[in-house]
Amino acid sequence: MILVEIIIACVSDEAAFPSGVYNYLLSELAKQNQLEEGRLIRVNPELITLDPIENEIHIDTSTNIPRGMVKWILQSFLDEDATKFKDYAVVEFGGAFMIGRILDPSKMEMYTCEICGFFTPYSEEIQTHRMTHFGI
Repeated sequence: MILVEIIIACVSDEAAFPSGVYNYLLSELAKQNQLEEGRLIRVNPELITLDPIENEIHIDTSTNIPRGMVKWILQSFLDEDATKFKDYAVVEFGGAFMIGRILDPSKMEMYTCEICGFFTPYSEEIQTHRMTHFGI
């Protein structure tokens, strides 16, 4: 099995959200490291970094942190204050995680394709897109 870097994108309108996620992640990983099951993971701020420009957390492969543990910790962060983070979720896609507010496209004044779910803010683009389904 080839290990790859884990990337966590933090999406929120709160400026302190990424650093809050990062600090919580480090704290929980340190706790897991104290347990027998977590003795092989390496918790080191040099290997687990926060990019404040991109609002991304990068976890180096050498940390040996399982993806499932990362997802569990991220979900725990949201569960700590379920009222505050009621519209937030942890989503895994393409080998990365996204933690943040989930917005329904219909609530963002988006046009949605009834056939495949594609969405766009432009009415002209949705018409063109729908025609591609019919080979026009």
